[in-house]
Amino acid sequence: MVLSILLATFLAGAVESIETFTVVLATGLTRNWKSAYLGLLAGILTLAVAILLLGKMVMGILPLHLLNVVIGLFLFLFGSRWLVKSIQRYGGLKKFRDEREAFEKTFVKLSHSGPKNSRVDRVALSITYGATVLEGSEVAFTVVSFGSFADMMKYAVIGSATGIIAVALLGFIFRRPLQSLPENGIKYVVGVMLTALGTLWTAEGVGVQWILGKGSYFGLLVLYLLFSLILIVIMKSRSSPDSARAHSFSSDEGAKSP
Repeated sequence: MVLSILLATFLAGAVESIETFTVVLATGLTRNWKSAYLGLLAGILTLAVAILLLGKMVMGILPLHLLNVVIGLFLFLFGSRWLVKSIQRYGGLKKFRDEREAFEKTFVKLSHSGPKNSRVDRVALSITYGATVLEGSEVAFTVVSFGSFADMMKYAVIGSATGIIAVALLGFIFRRPLQSLPENGIKYVVGVMLTALGTLWTAEGVGVQWILGKGSYFGLLVLYLLFSLILIVIMKSRSSPDSARAHSFSSDEGAKSP
């Protein structure tokens, strides 16, 4: 279970850091690097305080069985949201996230955001702070959820921090959007893992006795993975004929036009 928590929080921290790095990079290049870094640092400190306060609040108020249910439900809802989006992406119903495209949009937007300030640029500061808090809030809640369960906080913090640092190092080395990293695939994996863990802990909280105990988690992983793959295949088989007809129709129209 420790390994699962380390891996899940590592991947969650990494994938959210990729999106945050895209914003910081675009902001630094168009506005002011100093202000971009200040906004990033302020956002990280805000999230650290939130994790500390929420962790103590949750552990101090809720009894163990209710804690299982609350944390399990959160992880299930959070993970299933990522999983549904991943199924839609791989099934052809939703566009894959492209960090290069996101970078270019942010770059153009910030290039036309008024005059720059060489000391403290408020636009750069607010943009990077907001992006850090927004993207990092999901990581923070994941860390709190894992950390509040069975004294796993140190493992959740280590996992997420390692993922964040890994992305930061890659960003510092390459100084360009990290579109080559399998961000969409990572979100798919994290979605499956969190949904499976959420199911396991919620059921335990309401009194379900799993046949394999904690080992049932791996069975749930396989179950959700197979189920999601089946949905992806079904979506692809249904969307392919529609796409082919649309392509054929557009080709016919193009042939008719003078």
